[in-house]
Amino acid sequence: MSEENKIKITPAKGRPMLYWVGKKPLDYVKGFPAQLVEVFDPLNTGRIVETPTYDELKDNWQNLLFHGDNKDVLATLLEKGFRGKIDLIYIDPPFSTNKDYVRKVELRGLKSLGKMEEDDASVLQQIMYEDLWKRDEYFQFMYERLMLLRELLSETGSIFVHLNDEQLPYIKLLMDEVFLPDNYRNTILLRNINKNLQIQFKGFSKMNRYGDFVLWYSKDPNAKFKPPTKEFFRKGYWHVFSQPADRPTLRYDLLGVKISTGQWMWKKERAYKAVSNYKEYLDKFADKIPFEKYAVKHSDLDFIRLGPTGVPEYYIRPSKETICDTLWDDIIAYEYGASFTTKKSENLLYRIITFASNPDDIVLDCFIGSGTTARVARKLGRRWIGCDINKGAVHLTSRELQKIINEQVKESKTKYPTFAIYKVNDYDLKLLKTEAIELAVQHIGIQRSRTDRFFDGTLGKNIVKIIDFNHPLTLLDLQLLADELKKRPDEDRDITIVCLGKELAVDPWIGEWNKKHPVNKIRVIELKTDKKYGNFLIHRPAEAKVNIKRRNNKAIVEIKDFISPTIIERLNIDNKLFKVKIPDFRSMIDCVLIDNNYDGSTFHIVYSDIPKTKNDLVEGKYELEISKNKIRVAVKIIDMLGEEVLFVKAV
Repeated sequence: MSEENKIKITPAKGRPMLYWVGKKPLDYVKGFPAQLVEVFDPLNTGRIVETPTYDELKDNWQNLLFHGDNKDVLATLLEKGFRGKIDLIYIDPPFSTNKDYVRKVELRGLKSLGKMEEDDASVLQQIMYEDLWKRDEYFQFMYERLMLLRELLSETGSIFVHLNDEQLPYIKLLMDEVFLPDNYRNTILLRNINKNLQIQFKGFSKMNRYGDFVLWYSKDPNAKFKPPTKEFFRKGYWHVFSQPADRPTLRYDLLGVKISTGQWMWKKERAYKAVSNYKEYLDKFADKIPFEKYAVKHSDLDFIRLGPTGVPEYYIRPSKETICDTLWDDIIAYEYGASFTTKKSENLLYRIITFASNPDDIVLDCFIGSGTTARVARKLGRRWIGCDINKGAVHLTSRELQKIINEQVKESKTKYPTFAIYKVNDYDLKLLKTEAIELAVQHIGIQRSRTDRFFDGTLGKNIVKIIDFNHPLTLLDLQLLADELKKRPDEDRDITIVCLGKELAVDPWIGEWNKKHPVNKIRVIELKTDKKYGNFLIHRPAEAKVNIKRRNNKAIVEIKDFISPTIIERLNIDNKLFKVKIPDFRSMIDCVLIDNNYDGSTFHIVYSDIPKTKNDLVEGKYELEISKNKIRVAVKIIDMLGEEVLFVKAV
């Protein structure tokens, strides 16, 4: 790293410190070029920010979405002048849970094809992240990013870190070291169970109802935060208590939901609907119920009581609005039922952003996921910066923001409507390597192991090691394997190595190894050449047939056909007995974006076709205004797994 490219990082000085193998503070980092790849500019300002520096953006802001490793992105932001400029940071980092996080992908317009059971390892579950860590690696990962985030945070800013109960004590120590104990503000407890009260639980959720926490630190003990406003009061719920289990004769349905014992929390309108239903029930069965023993009292300030005199079997009571403490049990951490399994509740982000920032402040989330932070910041008139290493996450965030902004433009409620997507450090926008590895696991039939920190699973009687698909199998990989086997003298199974390719020196090394070792013999499945297993991973990009023609000052665009070999392959892997047929190619298309004057480098989203629901299809036929001069029209088709096809034609 040359001296002029070094970005100095302030040492962490907090006590006490957490130690782990390989702990290394960040002294310097290097920024990387940020390549502009896409712009969403619904008001057609025509402004292009090739290099997103703070000085360029501060007086004429456009929101920023980065695709790349967040360590590289944060370093780039420091280099581009954002040090001390971020007002609020919210992150939901990996929890080191030793499991994969997936996004359910259901093809559009198909009610039967693509539906999945919750625990079904279907190929239509797109792996977004692997959360498999050695503890020391996890601590170093978090340490480096917290140090960079501290550099970016303003002197009056706050950082909120979302965690589970297992990582809370460790990350608390890291935060004390990086942000200093005096800057610890509080720990917030969150509900992480489904608030849908129709669901009956067979057991307790982890930590009973509270399994998630948010650590809140500031950059300075005198950091700004708002005094309590109406937005920061806990919402009032109306509690419905059912009758005792030993009095089943009065059971009935409220809004079609069978009542069981316990406490139910509803919004006011639904609670009153329940009361109305109950009155109808009383009228219907008046001859069987001692109606004169029942009383109904209406009062917003008091309560509604339904039940025999002196026996409160059913009643509804409005809870009063109270200022929030650190127990946020009136909102939940996750949006259950969402296709993205870790999608955060907008109510959670609404409370944090409203409380700890002002309009026009800059909000940063470098684990953007499905884009909840950006969406809420957008709605609240904040500026935002988002980042993710996963291509699917970047696409999801962009797609949902386009929907929101287009609606706001219609209602003339636009503030900071433009955002741009950049990739940092020339990050590859093809399939995420973990996703490709998971396809290999399914296709070969490997049984994954979540407990072995070195080997990835088993294939028959063999143990399996999967080599990172970003590089070929090398002699160094083989030496690491040999070193690991020395630590396991009782291991008598043979080894299968799965790799995308291999160096020439590998085969002679393995030949010598197998001669000397009657056990632990090594076999290699090289996916590029293996006749049995390799064909599926030969990546065939999606293809489209698009007609584009000029009609006076309009471009007529029609998508005639589209095929995603990746989607077809996944469907057929999961359906061994028959080949899946898709009746309408548009089922594979998530959205269509059009640039009516493509410059050959940056894609400007002039028109976007994003269906409102998963059962809707893209239109496939479009008319756009274009200039009289010869121009290039570009059509970007994005499939349900986030893969892109770009079609360009001069007209």
